[in-house]
Amino acid sequence: MVDDNVFREVDEELRRERLAKLWELYGVYVVGVAVGVVLLMLGGIWWQNKQISDRQAAGDKFIEALRDVSKGEDKKAEDAFKGLINDSPAGYELLARLHLAASKASSGETGEAEILYKKVALDPSADKILRDYAKLNLAILRLDAATYDETLAALGEFIKPGAMWRGTANEVIALAAYKEGKLDIAKKRYSEIIVEAGAPSALKRRAQVMLDVIATSEATQ
Repeated sequence: MVDDNVFREVDEELRRERLAKLWELYGVYVVGVAVGVVLLMLGGIWWQNKQISDRQAAGDKFIEALRDVSKGEDKKAEDAFKGLINDSPAGYELLARLHLAASKASSGETGEAEILYKKVALDPSADKILRDYAKLNLAILRLDAATYDETLAALGEFIKPGAMWRGTANEVIALAAYKEGKLDIAKKRYSEIIVEAGAPSALKRRAQVMLDVIATSEATQ
């Protein structure tokens, strides 16, 4: 009787031969796939590190630009914001655009400010809070030229209960109503600001001042 060990050794030898032949045929492909996987992993790590590095660099530039604003170095800050708009991750690009728009508006360059705010307001990739903030500022910039109906149409969604910018939107709509002599509407909006729990105290004071102005105006008519 043949020993079972002999059969086992023969079987193992045959297996080794088959593996050797398979390696001759496909070994180069196996190595190629392995190298490709490693390269993909390394590429993914590099890309993640680059994104982190880019965001950190953009964050440093953004903070430095804000410091320039606080020091009154407006031209330097404007150049920094423009640089971030042209070359920075999406989040910082949007923030830089909003800050540059505010700078343009404060310096009387309302046309350029509108373009910048509109870019953010219409950007589907932007966070809704930023889009709404841009829309609100657009309505403020256009307040002098817009009718009450146009202002209400632009900010109607902002005065719903719980809306983030409700107080400011109510003030803008109230001003538009006051400008056209719609005093009952203006009083209603200002009164809503005063009783709104989350409205800033400065906003409430302005609303009360306007209510007093309207009351004085009505008393003298």
